[in-house]
Amino acid sequence: MRTVRRTAAVLILPAIAYLGAACERTAPTASVPVRGLEADLVAQTASYLTQRLLALEALIPDGTLTPDDPLPFGHTIHVVTHDNQDSWKVQVSPTEVTFADELTCDADQAPPLPPGALHLVVMPDANAVFTFARLRSTRYHRTYLRDLSRLDYYACDERNNGQQWPFIALEIDWDGNNTIDDELIFEPTYQNPVDGGLCGVGSNQGPPVLPMWRFRDALRNDGGTFMACWWSMNDPLFPPGDVIRPLSEYITAHPNAAIVNLDGNHGGIQIMHGFSDPNDTYNGWVDAFTIGKDINGSNGQTQNSTITYDFQKP
Repeated sequence: MRTVRRTAAVLILPAIAYLGAACERTAPTASVPVRGLEADLVAQTASYLTQRLLALEALIPDGTLTPDDPLPFGHTIHVVTHDNQDSWKVQVSPTEVTFADELTCDADQAPPLPPGALHLVVMPDANAVFTFARLRSTRYHRTYLRDLSRLDYYACDERNNGQQWPFIALEIDWDGNNTIDDELIFEPTYQNPVDGGLCGVGSNQGPPVLPMWRFRDALRNDGGTFMACWWSMNDPLFPPGDVIRPLSEYITAHPNAAIVNLDGNHGGIQIMHGFSDPNDTYNGWVDAFTIGKDINGSNGQTQNSTITYDFQKP
């Protein structure tokens, strides 16, 4: 196991949460990239565990899994106020995900779509292997990464472990067989040169600060190139830390990478908080989560669908 700067991620199991994975985090240390024999061993172990666990899961059909599809054309705003609405599913361990009025996080700025936001609270649990608060969407099954036109959100944290803000996780199929081959992670911490190295220069979104609302662009589209920094659980060429790489480089390596859902209750797009040391406490908010997709873009018949999810109190 090897610690990596700013997340100090120690891979215990693949970060596929429905299977029970963990990513233990410690205080920031000097940069120590994972490479060589140790990296190969970590990758092989992760791959083996993933294959073993995925073998227990039934394959899912190709196509839509919710009555909310097909996606609407243009840019629309969808208000979400509770679990199991508009393709969003709450999943926690053992924490709290609520839709509430945000009155406590940033004294100088209201949430982008006031008054409500998604509230993610993770409390310590000595009996848990890992703790997390998560909201998952089943709407975007079989969406190619190359067809994304927007993937962004606003986040504000009242408390965290000093390095981990609300992040995005995508469950990814590489080859079209509807199995989960990888999980991609977008973390706000890495989107600056200090913590994201050369990739952070290109993403250039600045470090997150407590307790302030900040916009986070998980694509950072620059003339068709996705500059935002992501790391992979199962591809050792895309590690976390200041050696993290842009999303476009991942798409080049895996051109058919697509978001995939395990089933109708476990969406492949996830808004997460925590997923670290069970002794850590997190109290954060997310709002205006936006996903854009070029419908049939890969076939040259581009029509855009962009949905901004407005989280509000019931």
